[in-house]
Amino acid sequence: MDFLTFEDREQDLPALMLLAVSLYRVSPGSRLHVPARDLGPRALDWLGHQPNVVLHRDLWAEDTFWNIKPYLLEQMLARGIPRITWLDADLMLTADPAPFFQGLSDDTILVAQEGFRSRFAGTGGRTLSIGRTIARELGYTVNSCVVSVTARHRPLLDRWKSFLRSDLYQTADRRFIVGDQDVLGGLLGSEEFGQTPVAALRTGRDIAHDMLPGDFGAFQRIATLAHGEPRFVHAQGRKTWRYATGSADATALQSQLSLHRHWAKTHRADLPADQTAWITHDGPLSLLMTRLFPRSPSLRGLPIGLIGSTLNLAYILRNLMRRNPTFRVGQSPEGGSPATPT
Repeated sequence: MDFLTFEDREQDLPALMLLAVSLYRVSPGSRLHVPARDLGPRALDWLGHQPNVVLHRDLWAEDTFWNIKPYLLEQMLARGIPRITWLDADLMLTADPAPFFQGLSDDTILVAQEGFRSRFAGTGGRTLSIGRTIARELGYTVNSCVVSVTARHRPLLDRWKSFLRSDLYQTADRRFIVGDQDVLGGLLGSEEFGQTPVAALRTGRDIAHDMLPGDFGAFQRIATLAHGEPRFVHAQGRKTWRYATGSADATALQSQLSLHRHWAKTHRADLPADQTAWITHDGPLSLLMTRLFPRSPSLRGLPIGLIGSTLNLAYILRNLMRRNPTFRVGQSPEGGSPATPT
Protein backbone atom coordinates (compact mmCIF):
# COMPACT_ATOMS: atom_id res chain seq x y z
CA MET A 1 0.00 0.00 0.00
CA ASP A 2 1.12 3.51 -0.77
CA PHE A 3 0.45 6.41 1.57
CA LEU A 4 1.19 10.11 1.23
CA THR A 5 1.60 12.85 3.81
CA PHE A 6 3.08 16.30 4.16
CA GLU A 7 4.52 18.26 7.07
CA ASP A 8 7.44 20.70 6.98
CA ARG A 9 6.97 22.58 10.28
CA GLU A 10 9.81 21.80 12.66
CA GLN A 11 7.53 21.91 15.69
CA ASP A 12 5.44 19.09 14.24
CA LEU A 13 8.28 16.73 13.41
CA PRO A 14 7.32 14.44 16.35
CA ALA A 15 3.91 13.85 14.76
CA LEU A 16 5.44 13.02 11.39
CA MET A 17 7.86 10.64 13.08
CA LEU A 18 5.00 8.89 14.86
CA LEU A 19 3.05 8.46 11.64
CA ALA A 20 6.08 6.87 9.99
CA VAL A 21 6.98 4.49 12.82
CA SER A 22 3.39 3.49 13.59
CA LEU A 23 2.74 2.67 9.92
CA TYR A 24 5.93 0.62 9.74
CA ARG A 25 5.01 -1.34 12.88
CA VAL A 26 1.56 -2.37 11.66
CA SER A 27 2.23 -2.54 7.90
CA PRO A 28 5.96 -2.91 7.24
CA GLY A 29 5.43 -3.48 3.53
CA SER A 30 3.67 -0.15 3.01
CA ARG A 31 5.40 2.99 1.77
CA LEU A 32 4.99 6.50 3.14
CA HIS A 33 5.69 9.14 0.48
CA VAL A 34 6.79 12.54 1.79
CA PRO A 35 7.47 15.76 -0.19
CA ALA A 36 10.97 16.79 0.86
CA ARG A 37 11.65 20.10 -0.86
CA ASP A 38 11.28 22.25 2.26
CA LEU A 39 12.09 19.75 5.00
CA GLY A 40 14.74 20.81 7.51
CA PRO A 41 18.05 18.94 7.80
CA ARG A 42 17.01 16.99 10.88
CA ALA A 43 13.77 15.81 9.30
CA LEU A 44 15.59 14.84 6.11
CA ASP A 45 18.20 12.88 8.02
CA TRP A 46 15.76 11.03 10.27
CA LEU A 47 13.19 10.29 7.57
CA GLY A 48 15.92 9.25 5.16
CA HIS A 49 16.88 6.44 7.54
CA GLN A 50 13.35 5.03 7.84
CA PRO A 51 12.85 1.85 5.78
CA ASN A 52 9.26 2.70 4.78
CA VAL A 53 9.70 6.40 3.90
CA VAL A 54 10.17 7.59 0.31
CA LEU A 55 11.32 11.21 0.05
CA HIS A 56 10.36 13.23 -3.03
CA ARG A 57 12.29 16.44 -3.60
CA ASP A 58 10.32 17.18 -6.78
CA LEU A 59 6.85 16.72 -5.29
CA TRP A 60 5.16 20.01 -4.47
CA ALA A 61 1.99 22.05 -4.87
CA GLU A 62 1.99 25.77 -5.42
CA ASP A 63 -1.01 26.45 -3.21
CA THR A 64 -1.68 27.20 0.43
CA PHE A 65 -0.55 24.69 3.03
CA TRP A 66 -4.11 23.59 3.81
CA ASN A 67 -5.21 22.99 0.22
CA ILE A 68 -2.43 20.83 -1.19
CA LYS A 69 -4.04 17.40 -0.94
CA PRO A 70 -5.58 17.13 -4.43
CA TYR A 71 -2.40 18.49 -6.03
CA LEU A 72 -0.13 15.94 -4.37
CA LEU A 73 -2.55 13.06 -4.89
CA GLU A 74 -2.72 13.84 -8.61
CA GLN A 75 1.06 13.90 -8.90
CA MET A 76 1.41 10.52 -7.21
CA LEU A 77 -1.19 9.00 -9.54
CA ALA A 78 0.74 10.44 -12.49
CA ARG A 79 3.77 8.48 -11.28
CA GLY A 80 1.94 5.22 -11.85
CA ILE A 81 0.78 4.37 -8.32
CA PRO A 82 -2.55 2.51 -8.72
CA ARG A 83 -4.06 3.70 -5.41
CA ILE A 84 -2.60 6.44 -3.27
CA THR A 85 -3.92 7.29 0.19
CA TRP A 86 -3.48 10.65 1.85
CA LEU A 87 -2.85 10.61 5.62
CA ASP A 88 -2.74 13.77 7.70
CA ALA A 89 0.59 13.97 9.50
CA ASP A 90 -1.13 14.08 12.90
CA LEU A 91 -2.48 10.56 12.44
CA MET A 92 -1.18 7.37 14.00
CA LEU A 93 -2.00 3.78 13.13
CA THR A 94 -2.64 1.20 15.82
CA ALA A 95 -3.22 -1.86 13.61
CA ASP A 96 -2.87 -2.95 10.00
CA PRO A 97 -5.13 -0.76 7.79
CA ALA A 98 -5.27 -3.38 5.01
CA PRO A 99 -8.86 -4.54 5.82
CA PHE A 100 -10.17 -1.11 4.82
CA PHE A 101 -8.66 -1.43 1.35
CA GLN A 102 -9.48 -5.04 0.60
CA GLY A 103 -12.26 -5.29 -1.93
CA LEU A 104 -12.30 -1.59 -2.84
CA SER A 105 -13.09 -1.13 -6.52
CA ASP A 106 -11.03 1.33 -8.54
CA ASP A 107 -14.10 3.57 -8.65
CA THR A 108 -14.36 3.77 -4.85
CA ILE A 109 -12.93 6.65 -2.87
CA LEU A 110 -12.16 6.06 0.80
CA VAL A 111 -12.55 8.94 3.26
CA ALA A 112 -13.00 9.35 7.01
CA GLN A 113 -16.14 10.41 8.83
CA GLU A 114 -15.94 13.55 10.95
CA GLY A 115 -16.63 13.25 14.66
CA PHE A 116 -20.10 13.88 16.09
CA ARG A 117 -21.48 17.36 15.45
CA SER A 118 -25.00 18.28 16.55
CA ARG A 119 -25.47 20.99 13.89
CA PHE A 120 -24.55 21.55 10.24
CA ALA A 121 -23.49 17.93 9.72
CA GLY A 122 -23.66 15.89 6.53
CA THR A 123 -22.98 16.77 2.92
CA GLY A 124 -26.23 18.43 1.78
CA GLY A 125 -25.47 21.91 3.06
CA ARG A 126 -21.95 21.64 1.73
CA THR A 127 -23.15 20.67 -1.73
CA LEU A 128 -25.45 23.70 -1.86
CA SER A 129 -22.72 25.96 -0.50
CA ILE A 130 -20.45 25.17 -3.45
CA GLY A 131 -23.25 25.98 -5.86
CA ARG A 132 -24.33 22.45 -6.74
CA THR A 133 -27.62 20.56 -6.62
CA ILE A 134 -27.88 17.78 -4.05
CA ALA A 135 -27.80 14.34 -5.69
CA ARG A 136 -27.35 12.38 -2.47
CA GLU A 137 -26.72 12.81 1.24
CA LEU A 138 -23.88 10.70 2.60
CA GLY A 139 -25.24 10.96 6.13
CA TYR A 140 -22.01 12.19 7.67
CA THR A 141 -19.52 15.02 7.29
CA VAL A 142 -16.41 14.05 5.37
CA ASN A 143 -13.06 14.38 7.14
CA SER A 144 -10.17 14.53 4.68
CA CYS A 145 -7.53 13.31 7.13
CA VAL A 146 -7.75 10.08 5.08
CA VAL A 147 -8.45 10.24 1.33
CA SER A 148 -7.71 7.21 -0.86
CA VAL A 149 -8.02 7.57 -4.64
CA THR A 150 -7.14 5.93 -7.96
CA ALA A 151 -6.76 7.28 -11.50
CA ARG A 152 -10.56 7.02 -11.82
CA HIS A 153 -10.84 9.96 -9.43
CA ARG A 154 -8.77 12.44 -11.45
CA PRO A 155 -11.88 14.40 -12.54
CA LEU A 156 -12.88 14.69 -8.86
CA LEU A 157 -9.40 15.85 -7.88
CA ASP A 158 -9.42 18.42 -10.68
CA ARG A 159 -12.78 19.79 -9.57
CA TRP A 160 -11.64 19.79 -5.93
CA LYS A 161 -8.61 21.88 -6.90
CA SER A 162 -10.66 24.32 -8.95
CA PHE A 163 -13.05 25.01 -6.06
CA LEU A 164 -10.19 25.52 -3.61
CA ARG A 165 -8.84 28.20 -5.97
CA SER A 166 -12.20 29.85 -6.58
CA ASP A 167 -13.76 33.00 -5.15
CA LEU A 168 -16.75 30.88 -4.14
CA TYR A 169 -14.53 28.98 -1.69
CA GLN A 170 -13.59 32.26 -0.02
CA THR A 171 -17.17 33.53 0.26
CA ALA A 172 -19.10 30.30 0.93
CA ASP A 173 -21.36 29.84 3.95
CA ARG A 174 -18.97 29.30 6.86
CA ARG A 175 -21.46 27.10 8.64
CA PHE A 176 -20.70 24.47 6.01
CA ILE A 177 -17.47 25.40 4.20
CA VAL A 178 -14.47 25.88 6.46
CA GLY A 179 -11.74 23.79 4.86
CA ASP A 180 -10.83 21.50 1.98
CA GLN A 181 -12.75 18.56 3.41
CA ASP A 182 -16.04 20.45 3.24
CA VAL A 183 -15.54 21.07 -0.48
CA LEU A 184 -14.74 17.38 -1.03
CA GLY A 185 -17.87 16.34 0.86
CA GLY A 186 -19.96 18.80 -1.12
CA LEU A 187 -18.64 17.46 -4.41
CA LEU A 188 -19.32 13.86 -3.42
CA GLY A 189 -22.93 14.81 -2.78
CA SER A 190 -23.34 16.68 -6.06
CA GLU A 191 -24.88 15.55 -9.34
CA GLU A 192 -21.44 15.49 -10.99
CA PHE A 193 -19.97 12.97 -8.54
CA GLY A 194 -23.07 11.58 -6.86
CA GLN A 195 -22.52 8.18 -8.49
CA THR A 196 -18.96 7.82 -7.20
CA PRO A 197 -18.85 4.95 -4.68
CA VAL A 198 -17.71 6.14 -1.26
CA ALA A 199 -16.34 4.02 1.58
CA ALA A 200 -15.78 5.65 4.96
CA LEU A 201 -13.82 5.01 8.10
CA ARG A 202 -16.46 5.07 10.82
CA THR A 203 -15.89 7.68 13.48
CA GLY A 204 -15.42 6.23 16.94
CA ARG A 205 -14.97 2.72 15.52
CA ASP A 206 -12.39 2.74 12.74
CA ILE A 207 -10.94 6.18 13.50
CA ALA A 208 -10.91 8.24 16.67
CA HIS A 209 -10.62 12.01 16.33
CA ASP A 210 -8.83 13.47 19.34
CA MET A 211 -10.45 16.92 19.20
CA LEU A 212 -13.72 17.61 21.04
CA PRO A 213 -14.52 15.46 24.11
CA GLY A 214 -17.56 14.03 22.33
CA ASP A 215 -15.63 12.93 19.24
CA PHE A 216 -14.81 9.67 21.02
CA GLY A 217 -17.48 9.28 23.65
CA ALA A 218 -17.82 6.97 26.63
CA PHE A 219 -19.90 4.32 24.84
CA GLN A 220 -17.51 4.23 21.88
CA ARG A 221 -14.57 3.79 24.24
CA ILE A 222 -16.28 0.99 26.16
CA ALA A 223 -17.18 -0.71 22.87
CA THR A 224 -13.46 -1.13 22.12
CA LEU A 225 -13.54 -3.99 24.62
CA ALA A 226 -15.58 -5.92 22.05
CA HIS A 227 -14.19 -4.77 18.68
CA GLY A 228 -10.73 -3.48 19.55
CA GLU A 229 -9.05 -0.10 19.36
CA PRO A 230 -9.63 2.26 16.42
CA ARG A 231 -6.98 1.57 13.79
CA PHE A 232 -6.52 5.28 13.11
CA VAL A 233 -6.01 7.92 15.81
CA HIS A 234 -6.20 11.55 14.74
CA ALA A 235 -4.74 14.39 16.84
CA GLN A 236 -7.20 16.75 15.22
CA GLY A 237 -7.33 19.21 18.09
CA ARG A 238 -4.64 19.37 20.73
CA LYS A 239 -1.11 18.92 19.41
CA THR A 240 0.29 17.65 22.70
CA TRP A 241 3.84 17.28 21.35
CA ARG A 242 4.01 21.09 21.02
CA TYR A 243 3.41 21.83 24.70
CA ALA A 244 6.22 22.66 27.11
CA THR A 245 6.55 20.17 29.95
CA GLY A 246 4.62 21.35 32.98
CA SER A 247 2.72 24.05 31.08
CA ALA A 248 -1.01 24.57 31.53
CA ASP A 249 -1.61 23.09 28.08
CA ALA A 250 0.48 20.01 28.84
CA THR A 251 -1.20 19.34 32.21
CA ALA A 252 -4.76 19.94 30.99
CA LEU A 253 -7.10 16.95 31.28
CA GLN A 254 -7.53 16.57 27.50
CA SER A 255 -3.77 16.59 27.00
CA GLN A 256 -2.94 14.16 29.77
CA LEU A 257 -5.59 11.66 28.63
CA SER A 258 -5.21 12.31 24.90
CA LEU A 259 -5.66 9.09 22.93
CA HIS A 260 -2.96 10.12 20.47
CA ARG A 261 -0.54 10.81 23.33
CA HIS A 262 -1.21 7.46 25.00
CA TRP A 263 -0.69 5.57 21.75
CA ALA A 264 2.50 7.58 21.22
CA LYS A 265 3.80 6.08 24.47
CA THR A 266 3.96 2.69 22.75
CA HIS A 267 6.53 4.17 20.32
CA ARG A 268 8.81 5.80 22.86
CA ALA A 269 11.71 3.54 21.88
CA ASP A 270 11.20 4.36 18.20
CA LEU A 271 11.68 8.10 18.65
CA PRO A 272 14.85 10.13 19.29
CA ALA A 273 15.34 10.64 23.03
CA ASP A 274 14.90 14.40 22.79
CA GLN A 275 11.45 13.96 21.23
CA THR A 276 9.85 11.98 24.06
CA ALA A 277 9.47 14.40 27.00
CA TRP A 278 5.84 15.13 26.11
CA ILE A 279 4.87 11.45 26.43
CA THR A 280 6.84 10.64 29.56
CA HIS A 281 5.60 13.32 31.99
CA ASP A 282 2.27 12.11 33.37
CA GLY A 283 0.07 13.74 35.96
CA PRO A 284 -1.67 11.79 38.76
CA LEU A 285 -4.85 11.08 36.80
CA SER A 286 -2.96 9.89 33.71
CA LEU A 287 -0.85 7.58 35.88
CA LEU A 288 -3.96 6.23 37.61
CA MET A 289 -5.82 5.56 34.36
CA THR A 290 -2.77 3.85 32.89
CA ARG A 291 -2.58 1.54 35.90
CA LEU A 292 -6.31 0.79 35.69
CA PHE A 293 -6.24 0.12 31.93
CA PRO A 294 -2.69 -0.88 31.00
CA ARG A 295 -3.79 -2.51 27.72
CA SER A 296 -6.45 -0.01 26.64
CA PRO A 297 -5.46 3.54 25.66
CA SER A 298 -9.10 4.23 24.77
CA LEU A 299 -10.36 3.42 28.26
CA ARG A 300 -7.65 5.54 29.85
CA GLY A 301 -9.50 8.51 28.41
CA LEU A 302 -12.87 7.44 29.82
CA PRO A 303 -13.21 10.63 31.95
CA ILE A 304 -13.00 12.68 28.73
CA GLY A 305 -15.45 10.32 27.05
CA LEU A 306 -17.98 10.73 29.88
CA ILE A 307 -17.74 14.51 29.65
CA GLY A 308 -18.07 14.32 25.87
CA SER A 309 -21.09 12.03 25.89
CA THR A 310 -22.83 14.30 28.43
CA LEU A 311 -22.12 17.35 26.27
CA ASN A 312 -23.35 15.56 23.13
CA LEU A 313 -26.63 14.74 24.85
CA ALA A 314 -26.98 18.35 25.98
CA TYR A 315 -26.36 19.57 22.41
CA ILE A 316 -28.97 17.17 21.03
CA LEU A 317 -31.56 18.34 23.58
CA ARG A 318 -30.73 21.99 22.88
CA ASN A 319 -31.19 21.46 19.16
CA LEU A 320 -34.69 20.12 19.73
CA MET A 321 -35.60 23.67 20.72
CA ARG A 322 -34.02 25.44 17.75
CA ARG A 323 -34.23 24.96 14.03
CA ASN A 324 -31.42 23.00 12.34
CA PRO A 325 -31.15 23.36 8.53
CA THR A 326 -32.54 20.39 6.62
CA PHE A 327 -31.91 19.49 2.98
CA ARG A 328 -33.39 17.18 0.39
CA VAL A 329 -32.10 15.31 -2.62
CA GLY A 330 -32.84 17.43 -5.67
CA GLN A 331 -32.56 20.72 -3.80
CA SER A 332 -30.64 23.34 -5.76
CA PRO A 333 -28.69 26.41 -4.59
CA GLU A 334 -31.43 28.59 -6.09
CA GLY A 335 -33.90 27.07 -3.66
CA GLY A 336 -35.66 24.85 -6.20
CA SER A 337 -38.22 22.35 -5.02
CA PRO A 338 -36.68 19.42 -3.18
CA ALA A 339 -37.30 15.90 -4.42
CA THR A 340 -37.27 12.79 -2.26
CA PRO A 341 -36.19 13.04 1.40
CA THR A 342 -32.56 12.23 2.22
